[in-house]
Amino acid sequence: MKKIKSIVLGVLLIVSILAIINPVSAATLEVGPGKTHATINNALANANDGDTILVYPGTYNENVLVNRKNLTLKSVAGRDSTTIGPGIGDNRNCVISIGAGMGLITIDGFSVILPPGVLQENYPTGIGQSILSTPGDTCHIFNNKIITTGHLRNGIQVTGENSKVIGNIITGGPLTEDDESCGILIISAETKKNIIARDNHILGGMDYGIGVATWGSGEVLDTIVENNIIEKTVWAGITIGGKVSNTLVKDNIIKNNPIGLEERHTNEYGKNESTPTGTKVWYNQFCNNGKDIDIYYDPNDSSVIGEPREPKLDARGNTGCPTTLPMNRFISILKKNFEKNHGKSENSNNIEN
Repeated sequence: MKKIKSIVLGVLLIVSILAIINPVSAATLEVGPGKTHATINNALANANDGDTILVYPGTYNENVLVNRKNLTLKSVAGRDSTTIGPGIGDNRNCVISIGAGMGLITIDGFSVILPPGVLQENYPTGIGQSILSTPGDTCHIFNNKIITTGHLRNGIQVTGENSKVIGNIITGGPLTEDDESCGILIISAETKKNIIARDNHILGGMDYGIGVATWGSGEVLDTIVENNIIEKTVWAGITIGGKVSNTLVKDNIIKNNPIGLEERHTNEYGKNESTPTGTKVWYNQFCNNGKDIDIYYDPNDSSVIGEPREPKLDARGNTGCPTTLPMNRFISILKKNFEKNHGKSENSNNIEN
């Protein structure tokens, strides 16, 4: 009997060692005409955690539920030739929906169309991560275009720690007369930090361009909103409210909005009784806004002493409309064009030197 146990234990040990040496490798699934999978959802049904789904040019009239952990969903040819939605006969609220507990999810390079028939009460969203995301959940939302054809709740919503929303283009629309719509919403019902919104272009039509907020007992810390272009919103280019700490708003172009940036100290934003702290508004370009920076506050708030007065933001280095393109922005454009045409090299780094 001892020999049998020894043999069994030896086999198990060998199997364990082989599993470490040769782990199950992630697969790449292809979607498109003539490919293994005709639809994205079919590929997802056959995918495993950690797989990559490559989507070839075409229009995919479906609502996508990402339900595999650590998955990458990427177009082969980019957003100008690869479209998801609107789903046929489907009034679900989100074109690309990312569930909780999914780890690192990457969505890269799609045009996402919100259908006109989605009801207002369904809160139509382009790409949305569950507000109930767990610690360790992260979304990378890169290089997509959100196209609103009717009502909008959020173009892109992320709630996971260390999430990144980079290089997206978003068109907007209203939700209802009483409920707001937002181009990019960073929000959490838990404590989350280190979320980045960078190099996005918010084309307008929504109530708010970029929002940083909390829900319930949530807390959002150390958010970076950087190098975005935000224009032609219905109410404000950027809104910050709730238990939000140490938000850095830097190097954005915020133009043609009724309010460029607002911070709410009314103890009611997002059903959270806390107010933002430590917001830094640095080196942005405010151009042709009705008011560049506005703070809504409650005169009964303990932060207001004596005669009601607005709390102060750390705002420095901000400018108005330039007569010419700033040199650093001009150099950045040259560098990006060089890398696009020639690839990244030492020469492209020398453009800044």
